[in-house]
Amino acid sequence: MPEIAHLIAFIWIQVGVTLVLFSIISMASGLLVKKIRRAQDRIPDPIEAYQGTPWATEYFRSLYQVRMRWYPYAYWNATPMTSRYLNIDPNGNRVTWNQPHQPGDRRPVLRVFMMGGSTTWGTGVRDDHTLPSLLAQRFARNPGFDIEVTNLAQIGYVTTQELVLLYQLLRQGQRPDLVIFNDGVNDCFTAYQNGTAGLTQSEFFRAEEFSVLGSSWGRKKLYRTALRTALMSTGMADLVKWLAGKDDPNMAPHQIKPILPYLAPPQDFEGTDAVERDVVDIYLFNIQFARMVGERYHFRSLYYWQPTVFSKRSLVPFERKLLFGDPMRQEFFDQTYKRVAAIARANGIIDISGILNDRDKLDFIDPYHVNESANEIIADRMAADAGPVLAQLARDKRAGSQEPAATPR
Repeated sequence: MPEIAHLIAFIWIQVGVTLVLFSIISMASGLLVKKIRRAQDRIPDPIEAYQGTPWATEYFRSLYQVRMRWYPYAYWNATPMTSRYLNIDPNGNRVTWNQPHQPGDRRPVLRVFMMGGSTTWGTGVRDDHTLPSLLAQRFARNPGFDIEVTNLAQIGYVTTQELVLLYQLLRQGQRPDLVIFNDGVNDCFTAYQNGTAGLTQSEFFRAEEFSVLGSSWGRKKLYRTALRTALMSTGMADLVKWLAGKDDPNMAPHQIKPILPYLAPPQDFEGTDAVERDVVDIYLFNIQFARMVGERYHFRSLYYWQPTVFSKRSLVPFERKLLFGDPMRQEFFDQTYKRVAAIARANGIIDISGILNDRDKLDFIDPYHVNESANEIIADRMAADAGPVLAQLARDKRAGSQEPAATPR
């Protein structure tokens, strides 16, 4: 027995020493790879765009603490949080500035839903400077109506997720007067990422995660995946990948191909042009569907196709740095945006992809998100478009409230 105990102790010590050595070497390898990545990475950190703005550091600290939670059908929404510049309510919606409704105010109240991805949600801007907040501010003292704007955008949402969320809200009995969709970036990016248009961001993760806790085979798959992920996330693995020329920390695709072959069989893949066409066709289908729902539930809609740094003509030095990276991604965005521009007017799409074109100022903090001053420009355009629509809706409401009551039968 003592011999067996000594053997077990010896093996335990050896395993422990091996793990400690592996951890030390892995940490050193990870630090080395991070240093190499920083030296090679020509894309600047978004916080550099704020050039010492006093609130930026605290804001980004809060932004990096935002977490997602499961949300039925639409996949996710944000968890509630409270901070100085970024707040999320219990429903998972970014807090929006709205003027309190005054008692005795007889103006009709118009409910506006704003839907989109992180640009509408407000990545890079404080609560009072998101597009929904800026729109609410522009109509706060309108003599013809009161307005209540809800920011229903979520980080990473594509147009289809927005429609699913809208369906759920309508099913709950919520009734907007106007719904503003602000899209483009995520519909393009997810198609480029997945190699198939019409999917959500990182759809391959959803496929990998499906039913991992619902059965014994699923749990075994979870353990294998967890072990593989843990090993491949070590500094040692990063060093091996870098030495092998396969280091890709951003998981950016270098060619467009279907990632889920049972949804888009490789033999049916018609190339990048087909994916670009599908992005536009699916987007058109979605806005046509939204119009039909609007007719049934009596709300109006506006549809915006948003700008990116790829679509801005006059770039300042910081923005030019944002073009470094994957040239295929930029080409994909450029071509898809040209397709949308060609059909926008005929389909009631408000193409604002060039709204920042001639500004010789810093607008973008990364390829997709703009700063607060650029949001002001976009909000001005949205307010100009929404103003006549809201005025007509207010007139309709006043006329409806003045109709005589029906005679009882």
